[in-house]
Amino acid sequence: MEYKKGFNIKPKKVLSTGEIRFTDGTNDVIPNQLACEAYGYVYNSNTGTCNAFEFNSTLDRKFYNIHNNVSGGTTENGTKNTILNGQKNLTKGGNINNIINGEFHELENGIKNSIILGGSYGQAENQGEVVIGGGGFNEALGLGLSQQSFVQQSNKTLDATETALLTQYLPLTYIKKVKNSVIGFEANVIGVNYGGEGDVGDYGYVQITGAVTFTNGLASTYHQTSTNIVAPGTSGMNISAEMKDVTATSFGVHVTGIVGTRIQWTASVKLWRNKLQITI
Repeated sequence: MEYKKGFNIKPKKVLSTGEIRFTDGTNDVIPNQLACEAYGYVYNSNTGTCNAFEFNSTLDRKFYNIHNNVSGGTTENGTKNTILNGQKNLTKGGNINNIINGEFHELENGIKNSIILGGSYGQAENQGEVVIGGGGFNEALGLGLSQQSFVQQSNKTLDATETALLTQYLPLTYIKKVKNSVIGFEANVIGVNYGGEGDVGDYGYVQITGAVTFTNGLASTYHQTSTNIVAPGTSGMNISAEMKDVTATSFGVHVTGIVGTRIQWTASVKLWRNKLQITI
């Protein structure tokens, strides 16, 4: 397939789950909604995936819902290599290499390599996320209202351009916003010089603390502070970081590096969620 006018990526292959993977000519990439729909496919905003067909047939379940250890819940289509322990837990499908322990937990569609450690009513929505369920305020509506989770982000920069870190270093993958919620956050961000100007091994360490409100329409309001744990100039790295929106439906750590310096970034992000059952 040829590139559509105005786009530098195009479809490359269709996965068994119906998801379309794109390419920029060299690397596999995950398209955004604009690119997905431009090529005639359907974009799923809940999973952040571009799809050629819906993955939900009985045949799909027979062949792709495999290698699971289920002793406390239900696995929907396309769940692989996943452990469910406890009671009334649920995987929404397209899930690989996950562990759920506790009760009334839910793993959103398309999530891989994540863990819900314990408690109840926890909800994992990000790749590689570790969740501790905080229970529900209401048994019917309590999913993901109160919980703590951990997400790893990383990326590389070559200059002083502000750059969003990627969740699990996956293309176009960030932290999902949560409607009608207040989310407290703490991010420990380390950037290390791996070439260019300055000395290899020089580093900077920034800690971000704050909170963000997401409305029912996912509009956001941030309050935060950042502290250079290693003072700028001490190790030769004058860097900065903050938490902010990436897309209309996602957010995460943004970093700013140094002109001419190659920096490898990692951020350990802790999230505290208080989600309301009413619209804000």
